[in-house]
Amino acid sequence: MKKHILLLTAASLSLLLASCSFTSSASSLPRVGILQFVTHDGLNLCRTGFIAGMKQGGYEEDNNVSFTIMNPEGDASTQNSMAVNLRDNCQLVCGIATPSALALKTSIEDVNKDDLPLVFCAVTDPVKAGLVKSFTEHANIVGTSDAGPTYKNIELFKKFEGIEKIGILYNLTEPNSIVQFEETKSACQELNLTLVDGGFSSTSELESTLEGMIGQGIKGLFIPVDNTVAAAMASIKEKILQHSVLAVCGDASEIKNGGSLGYATDYYSLGIQTGKLAARILKGEKTETIPCEKSEVYNLYINDSYFKETAYTLPSDLAPLGNGVIIHE
Repeated sequence: MKKHILLLTAASLSLLLASCSFTSSASSLPRVGILQFVTHDGLNLCRTGFIAGMKQGGYEEDNNVSFTIMNPEGDASTQNSMAVNLRDNCQLVCGIATPSALALKTSIEDVNKDDLPLVFCAVTDPVKAGLVKSFTEHANIVGTSDAGPTYKNIELFKKFEGIEKIGILYNLTEPNSIVQFEETKSACQELNLTLVDGGFSSTSELESTLEGMIGQGIKGLFIPVDNTVAAAMASIKEKILQHSVLAVCGDASEIKNGGSLGYATDYYSLGIQTGKLAARILKGEKTETIPCEKSEVYNLYINDSYFKETAYTLPSDLAPLGNGVIIHE
């Protein structure tokens, strides 16, 4: 990675605190800080898409912009420290996922630095999260929502025989997941599906929560856009296969890494959308005049290997390739 990019994780916070001057051959360039909540495929795509979107908007690394990338790996204390550091050393900051965007917002408000633009990416409901008052009413904060078609995803369970009870696995500390839980509860009531609440408060509870729902007889599992679950898909994949639980997911990375299928945001495209917004701001557009945006691209993702390893058969209207259907091998 290029020298002027500082890639930090929780393990290297001491390096961060010891070297806050950001001395760099590119120090004269506008510096954009990126705070990414945790490492997983979806958020990684947001980050790379964001940088690509800024390039499309006229800002290319090593040419006329520099990036400082930080990742607390989900640790709240580390994230807060990183948010402060980015606030103090960047001309624009980007928060990838709701917790990171909120940490940056808090750090800015703490010193009344309301002239620092904050761009968020992959925040499911920025209004309920408290980032903005509305998609058009905001000050120094703007960005993109990855809100997916929850009802459409829950409808997928109705295409498979024998699924009357489903669970939802989500982190109670992620505001975006709480929003999707409420949407799921409403959809299940309308579709006559029994919903088992699988909310958990820490990563250590994730697997036992899933086991508890399986013990209650769920045949389907909805995994919303949830950063904690997405990062842990490899650890729950075997249980999903072992018990033939159909896992509909709202994040393409969750499907690829062990889920079954689902309508999901294209996170690279969402990152590009967000990067273009940031480029407009650096060119001089006022943040408050730019509306927040929702994802422009949704696809139906199908994990073909899941259906090869279980007794489930894809319905005929989902099986053919094409029409936006993407198969993950």
